[in-house]
Amino acid sequence: MSVLRPQDQLPGLNAATILLVGTDDALLQQLADAMLKEDCASTLKVHLAQSLPLPSNVNRPRIDLIVFVVNLHSKYSLQNVEESLHHVDATFFLGKVGFLATGGGRLP
Repeated sequence: MSVLRPQDQLPGLNAATILLVGTDDALLQQLADAMLKEDCASTLKVHLAQSLPLPSNVNRPRIDLIVFVVNLHSKYSLQNVEESLHHVDATFFLGKVGFLATGGGRLP
């Protein structure tokens, strides 16, 4: 298990890999499906993870963007993101990390 670094691998030509990190599997899958349905000139791959670190794997693709999904009604969801941030290299935060808050419009 290792820290994610943006320069671990060379970028692919006209390809991007997005990592969605969050505790709500159904929401992550729905977001991934919506992203993949969009018409795009480049190849888009979306990977899902409940938390970081990711298992060490030589075949893991380069991660171009990490999106942390936080459910505002779940304390565990926020804790999960906070703990996962420790496994992301600081240079990833220069335009390669996004946060998405969900559940704000729903009643508890």
